[in-house]
Amino acid sequence: MLRNYFVTAWRNIIRHKTFTAINVLGLAFGISACFAIYLITSYELSFDKFHPDKERIFRIVGDAQSSSGEKEFLNCPVLDAAGIQQSIPGFEAKAGLIDFGEDVTIPDGNKPPKKFDNRIAGSYNTSTIITWPEYFDIFKYKWLQGNALTLSEPFKVVLSESRAKKYFGDIPLSSMIGKTVIYDDSLQVHVSGIVKDWEHNSDFNYTDFISISTATHSFLKNQIPTDDWNSLRPHNANAFVKLAKGVTAAQVNERLTAFVQKHSKELGPGNSLSLYLQPLTDIHFTKEFHRGDDGDDFRKPYLPTLYALMGVAVFILIIAVVNFINLSTAQSIQRAKEIGVRKVLGSNKKNIMFQFLTETFVLTVLSVIVSALLINPVLYLFKDYVPQGVTFHLFNLSTFTFLLIVTFLTTLFAGFYSAKVLASYLPVLSLKGSAFQKGTAKINLRKSLIVFQFTISLVFIIGAIVIGKQISFMDKADKGFNSDAIIVINHWRDSDGKLKIFANNIKHIPGIRKIIMQNHSPMGFAQEGQNFKYKGNEVIDQIVYFDEGDENFIPFYEMKILAGRNISHSDSLHDLVINETYSKMLGFENPQDAIGRFLYNNDKAYPIVGVVADFHQGSFHEAIHPAVIARMPGREWSL
Repeated sequence: MLRNYFVTAWRNIIRHKTFTAINVLGLAFGISACFAIYLITSYELSFDKFHPDKERIFRIVGDAQSSSGEKEFLNCPVLDAAGIQQSIPGFEAKAGLIDFGEDVTIPDGNKPPKKFDNRIAGSYNTSTIITWPEYFDIFKYKWLQGNALTLSEPFKVVLSESRAKKYFGDIPLSSMIGKTVIYDDSLQVHVSGIVKDWEHNSDFNYTDFISISTATHSFLKNQIPTDDWNSLRPHNANAFVKLAKGVTAAQVNERLTAFVQKHSKELGPGNSLSLYLQPLTDIHFTKEFHRGDDGDDFRKPYLPTLYALMGVAVFILIIAVVNFINLSTAQSIQRAKEIGVRKVLGSNKKNIMFQFLTETFVLTVLSVIVSALLINPVLYLFKDYVPQGVTFHLFNLSTFTFLLIVTFLTTLFAGFYSAKVLASYLPVLSLKGSAFQKGTAKINLRKSLIVFQFTISLVFIIGAIVIGKQISFMDKADKGFNSDAIIVINHWRDSDGKLKIFANNIKHIPGIRKIIMQNHSPMGFAQEGQNFKYKGNEVIDQIVYFDEGDENFIPFYEMKILAGRNISHSDSLHDLVINETYSKMLGFENPQDAIGRFLYNNDKAYPIVGVVADFHQGSFHEAIHPAVIARMPGREWSL
């Protein structure tokens, strides 16, 4: 009997090729869009969900507010509050980690040494951290060689299996123990353990784990002077804890608040600090529209956008289903006599409904197959907007389960109403060619579905136009400076001047038109603040954005000078150019009036020699901040 249903369904599908093609493609496009959104959202929501006891793992973070009201998110405790690892009870395990992004050298006998970068594949994130043995009590790994206790000794490093094979080739893992790895050309450490790589999505896929005592026993002690949390610094460090069983985050947050209140006098007058626990599974997301104030270098999605995408996926699928229903009921006249004959020959309403549900199921399966063929081209077409790790594997368990659920739900919702309408036709009326019964209930429902379909479609069309205009705006909007054809190379803490040598070596390469040295670009996540004081009719003490660059900084970015002149060539901080927002904050409606005035930094006066037009420093969602442009050669770590 079931076989007969499928045979009959297939005959009807083949007989009505145009109807089949329209319905299959309509459903396929809807399912493809829904499926692409599913792949993106499931990928983003999967980060760091695989850890054992993940609900007990937290990062200690904070909010620092200056006397001027500026608020900054800290991704680890600041120096003045770093004693919490000894002072706060309730932790089963605790460990800090410090990013160490220097290049890697592997000696190779008499051959030239092998060189490797120090980045996690597919990201800007450093792959090496300096950490404590307790790190492996929080984040669980399978040990292939050695154990965590080896990180109690200086000049030891634990590697992931993939990294170890990348460094030393395809030799037994046991033979890699004791091998030398050199970081930053001179920090020699020896392999003491190897762990299996994580196979799940994480923002903390580190591959090289150097013992913390290595830092305090080497030239790094100037940067990392202690082996406790006093060496942690926001932006390049994190502090993780695993709560003891029975201890809640709220309890620890209260203890952190009490600790900060006790030590707040060390933070300076007018400044405030709050520390709290951030759940591990929340770290991948941000409530802001931008990076930069969180100290994390990894990509972060905006969680409300993911929820909005889920809603869009549901509505797209609903539109596809409603379209299927409308097409099926519109074709009902052609099927009326068939239904009449079936009923005369003894078929009941239940059998007819099942027949039409079977046809819907076959059409849905065809649509799912077409959507599976479309999904990779769709992902490629939108590759600039899709996270790099999103991939489609048909026989992945979660993917296959999702497709099965979509198939059966679509069959049920798309087929049930159509099957019920078609099965309800009276045999006599059907055979006479008048399928519809008296009354307008069914007709009105079909009209309602059509109105609903077109309404939602118009909403999506308008939404697509608005989003297109937003993307065009972001691409073409005036940022206040030129960013076209500019490449930025960073070498933070360039104490040995390698970046300047590199700049001199590449300036004559064909295709390079200009080179400048700077601390950071006018716009981006790495913005720096400095405190400047203006002593006019009233004292204005303000932390402002501080752009450090040479005398070519302003012409290089094609900023518009509204009054005065550019900064002069100097070997130290000499004169200042401010932006229009800062000029108005100081009380000068006319930018020319600011020229010749003095700003004080560390009680030393510096003249304002120019005012530039405002330029965006971050997201277009943010207001333009007061800014100062000046020359500080010792801090030009960007090219």
